[in-house]
Amino acid sequence: MSKVLPILFGTVLIIGMSAFSAYQFNTIKKEKLTNKNLQKENQFLEESLELETQQNIILADDNLILRDKLKEVRDSLVQLKSELAYLKKKVRKQNKTIKTIKSQLKKVEKDYVALRKHIAELSRKDEVDKNLIMKLESEKAELRQQIQNLNIVREQQIVAHQATEAELLDRQVSEARFKRITDIVNNTRINFQNIFAKKKRYGRPLAKIKKHNSKWRYTIIEFHLVHNDLKMLLDETFKVKIVDSDTHEILSYIESNPNFPNSNIDTKGVTFKYDGNLVEIAYYNNQNRTGKNYEVQIFYVTDDGEEYLLQDGTKPFIIGGKVGG
Repeated sequence: MSKVLPILFGTVLIIGMSAFSAYQFNTIKKEKLTNKNLQKENQFLEESLELETQQNIILADDNLILRDKLKEVRDSLVQLKSELAYLKKKVRKQNKTIKTIKSQLKKVEKDYVALRKHIAELSRKDEVDKNLIMKLESEKAELRQQIQNLNIVREQQIVAHQATEAELLDRQVSEARFKRITDIVNNTRINFQNIFAKKKRYGRPLAKIKKHNSKWRYTIIEFHLVHNDLKMLLDETFKVKIVDSDTHEILSYIESNPNFPNSNIDTKGVTFKYDGNLVEIAYYNNQNRTGKNYEVQIFYVTDDGEEYLLQDGTKPFIIGGKVGG
């Protein structure tokens, strides 16, 4: 019996050590797998963050470009004025040339008719001077050739004149369009009624935006558009954006709104047509945001999709994390 106990104790000890070794091996194996998964996850997060950062930089650059686009319109207007002056002068010169050609043509045609009449009279005389008639026939042929040449030149001048007038009209249309853009962008005033940051659309407004803006989901924006000629704004398209004032990143609008069918989900802003009434927008975004300064920007959108930030279209509404500044 005294010999059996040590043997049993040794066996139990060996089994225990084996079990512990197996447990330790499995634990190390799990830790390695966990570390490997964490490394992959960290790498994925870093790549996603880098991609998001690059996208934000691109969006910020795009937004800064949009701020300066009106300068391109102004420069285009200056260029158009120069082109219009040149084309108008060219049209006047072409009109004068065509008028001169018509006058010459009329004179030659008159001379041709008179000469043909004179030849006919000479031919009816009793004594016909054939040499004189031959000479006059030669002059008549020259006049006929002049008429043909003048008609060709006149047609060429008319075609050139029509092309110049078409080009002039095109420039005038462009000038009118650019003037309209600058008028709307420079002279439209925004009468903001309310800008609220909320967790729920119909909830209480937030006074502050905390870390990661975890409670801020909805931005309620109410405003009127004002212009000396209000008819100019009716049925025109505008876009509202919410922008990080520091990074210029545009917050995505990620909720479908039947009141604004032109604004698709996950777009950079809400598009609407102005009907003269109060504009009410519920701008939804549930992404994590670390910024502390945000502003509303309102753009005029032309019929070809170009966006121009209104001169009075920027309104800060979160400053240092405090809503309303």
